[in-house]
Amino acid sequence: MGELMLKRFTAVVCEDDVERLDLTRKIVDAIEGRESNLEVVDLDPGEGTLSEALSSLSQLPMFASGILLILRFAKILETDASLLIDAMNQSYDSNYLVVATSKSLPRSLSKYFKENGVIESSQIDKKGSEYAAKCFADTSLSLSTDARSVIVEALGSDYSMLPSLLKTLETAFSCDTKVSAQDVRPFLHEIEDLAPWSLADLIVQGRTKDALDLLRRLERTQMAFPIITSVIQRRFVELAALSSPSFKSAEARSSAYQKGTGQLPKAPPFILEKLWREAVKFDSAAFASAFSILGELERSLRGITGLESSVSLELAVARLANMCASVQKRKATSRR
Repeated sequence: MGELMLKRFTAVVCEDDVERLDLTRKIVDAIEGRESNLEVVDLDPGEGTLSEALSSLSQLPMFASGILLILRFAKILETDASLLIDAMNQSYDSNYLVVATSKSLPRSLSKYFKENGVIESSQIDKKGSEYAAKCFADTSLSLSTDARSVIVEALGSDYSMLPSLLKTLETAFSCDTKVSAQDVRPFLHEIEDLAPWSLADLIVQGRTKDALDLLRRLERTQMAFPIITSVIQRRFVELAALSSPSFKSAEARSSAYQKGTGQLPKAPPFILEKLWREAVKFDSAAFASAFSILGELERSLRGITGLESSVSLELAVARLANMCASVQKRKATSRR
């Protein structure tokens, strides 16, 4: 991360829990280092709305002087954005506000922060964008802006497939053809609709309902259960390999990945960094639980337990996602 731009109003927008907490802490430390007499109010309303959170404060901190208010929200609704904008407009010059969220800011609030403060966003996502831009620049294809957008959207955070996808497109289109979004969509069908690695993402994020919904969609495509299981197992092997907090350099992460998985990493360094940030949330007990669940699943798919494969797989996904949800919650709480 480059030098922090310290403003009275700062928004931290990162989907990655660890990165969001780290960046928020750095900003708060920098503000406190510059302003030594601030009273810090750290507010995490959980599932509550912004209006509920603000009304729960007997005196809005933004209307008292010398306050550093930290608001942690999973999502701020557009309907609540005006409340926060009004509070910032009426606040004392000696006040500071840091909003930490995992979702995009409402349009009006984003505009306000850009004009009156600063928005600090994920460095990992920025590295992904830079990597994608380089891949697009290196290809001989003439891709429209819309074509690039649908490719990036289909890939999600897994840019490791981008070079091979572009090579495939290069064989299908000549360099003097302007390739549109409609042209590339047929090549993205498998990426968008048959993406078991997305199931692994949802499991690790602890999103049980979303993981089960995607699993059922994958089942309807007749995708073989061993393929799905292999992808999930692979993710936990990768996480276990990268689970040491000491792997702070790209070289250390690459070496650990190779030792732990038996293969050289195919993903670019920023993807390994993202995996490492996820991996350090898990302790040995969590990995023991995960591999125990996966072992039971493997035995069930071989017919040892007597359960139908679809039932066994759904149970395993639910148990893994629930376990990961506990890990995510515990780690986020401990880092505050």
